[in-house]
Amino acid sequence: MKIKAMAAALCVAALALTSCGIEDGSGSSADGKTLNLQTVFAANTVDAQLNRTSFIMNSGTTETLIGLDRNTNKLYGWLADEWSSEDAQNWTFHIREGVKFHNGKDVTAEAVKKSLEHGIEVNPGVATALKAESIEADGQTLKIRTTQKYASLPSELVHYNNVITDVDASTDFPIGTGAFKFESFDIKGAARLTRFDDYWDGKAKLDSVTMTANEDANARMLSLQSGQSDVIYRPSLESLDAISKDSNLAVDAVPGSRVYHLIYNYKGAHANLWNNIEFRKGVDALVDREAIAKTILRGRAVVTDNPFPGDLPTSPKQLESTYNPEKALEHFKAAGLEVKDGKLAEPISMKLATYNARPELPQIAQAFQDSAAKVGLNMEIHNAENIDEYLAGGDWDVATFSLATLTRGDGSYFVNGAFMPDGAQNYGGVDDPELIAKINTFNETVNEDERATQMREIAEDIRSKAYNCYIVSPYETAAYKKTVTGWFTPSNEFEFQMVTKDLDIE
Repeated sequence: MKIKAMAAALCVAALALTSCGIEDGSGSSADGKTLNLQTVFAANTVDAQLNRTSFIMNSGTTETLIGLDRNTNKLYGWLADEWSSEDAQNWTFHIREGVKFHNGKDVTAEAVKKSLEHGIEVNPGVATALKAESIEADGQTLKIRTTQKYASLPSELVHYNNVITDVDASTDFPIGTGAFKFESFDIKGAARLTRFDDYWDGKAKLDSVTMTANEDANARMLSLQSGQSDVIYRPSLESLDAISKDSNLAVDAVPGSRVYHLIYNYKGAHANLWNNIEFRKGVDALVDREAIAKTILRGRAVVTDNPFPGDLPTSPKQLESTYNPEKALEHFKAAGLEVKDGKLAEPISMKLATYNARPELPQIAQAFQDSAAKVGLNMEIHNAENIDEYLAGGDWDVATFSLATLTRGDGSYFVNGAFMPDGAQNYGGVDDPELIAKINTFNETVNEDERATQMREIAEDIRSKAYNCYIVSPYETAAYKKTVTGWFTPSNEFEFQMVTKDLDIE
C-alpha cells in the first residue's frame, strides 16, 4: 500500500480541537458546520487493513462489502449489493455500480480485489478470517474461493479491517468510499474528516467532523462538559448520573454486544492448573457476578455465565449464580490440590493482567483478586498499556478481557477468533479438538436455523468446560450535546459507523 509515513506528534484533545478551527461550542466554525467526536483508542497506523482500533477507521470514511443492520443484526449488501454461493466455498459478489473512491476513481471488482489482497498480505488476522484460496475480478463481479466450505465468509467481510480502500493511492491516509473523507490524519492526534459530496448514498448533513481519541474516561467527560466535544463515546459509568443532570447534555445507554470475562493462559507458567477443568471450575466459583454487575457496573450490565447472554437463538439458558468460595475449594480438591482451614494448604501466586481502556476491568480484577486471596490464590495485578501486545507476550496467567461476542447475529467472529488454534484472540492457546470440530461444522453450515442451534451448542460446550469465566455484558454508552441529532450509539464499535451522513448539529 502506497501510504506515506506521517509524523506522529502527540496532541492533547483540546489542542487538537483548537487546531481544527473550532470557534465555540455551537457547532459552527470557519469551515462550516462541524462536529467534534471523542472516542477511546488512537489509531496505531494509517493502514486501514492493518489498524488494530476501529474507532477512527470505521467511522464515516470507509465501508465494507457487507454491512450489519443495527436493528435486526442481519447482514445486508453495502458496497456489494448482491452475493451468493451454492456450495459455501465458491462465492460471487456483485460490486455496487456508481460508487467512487474519495479520489474520484470508480470502485470496481479489481479495486476491491486489490484491497482484500492487501489486507490478507499485511494482516494475518484477515488472512485467517477470510480463508481465501483465490480472488478473481471481472468488471463489477468479484469471485472468492475459500480453502474450505465456509458459510461464515459474508459475516467476516463485515469486519473493519476488511474495509475497501484504493490501495494504489499514494496518500497520508486511506482513500475510502464513505460519506466523509480524510482531510488530515495524525494517528496520535486528530483526524479531520470533510464531507464527500459524491457519496453514492447521498450527501452528509455535516460539513466536517473532527475525531480525537483519549483512553481516559474522565478526560472525555471533561471535554464534553467544557464544550470542546459535541459527542463522547463510552463515558465512565460513574459519570453518567452527573452528565444526566446537565440540562444541555443527553446520555444514551444500549445493550452491548461484548462480554467482560476472564481468560486463562493454557501455555504459561501454570498451564498444568489451567488445563485441569476442576481448577477452572474452582476459579469460576470465586467470581461474584451479581455483585460486579450491581457495584462496578452500577446496574448497567447483564449478568451472564456464557458468551451469548440474552434471549437469542444462540443463547444457552442462563444457570443459577455459581459464586460459592466453599464450592471453589471442593473443585480445587478435585483438581489435586490440598486444602486446609478453608484455604489452599500451599498458596498459589499468579499474574493477573488488566487494562484501563475499559475502566471497569481493573475494578473487576481487584474484586477477583480480593475473592481469590481469601482461599489462598494470590493474584498480582499487572495493568498493561497495550493488552493485546501484553497477552501475546505470554507472561501472564489470567486476564480480564472484553471481547465482542454477540456480533453479526451468529457468533462466528467470536468463536473463530477465540477458540480456533490460529484465532487472533486465542491468546491463552485453547486447543480442544472436539470444540474445533464443532466450529468447523458450523463454518460449513449454510442454513441459518441450523447455524443458530450449532452455535448454542458450542456456547454450552464452552461453558460446561469452563474455558473462560464469563461475567457481565455491559451496556454501551455515549453522551452528547442536545444540539446533536442523528446520533446512534452502536452496540459495538467494530461493525457500526458512529459518523454517518445523518449525523447533524444545530
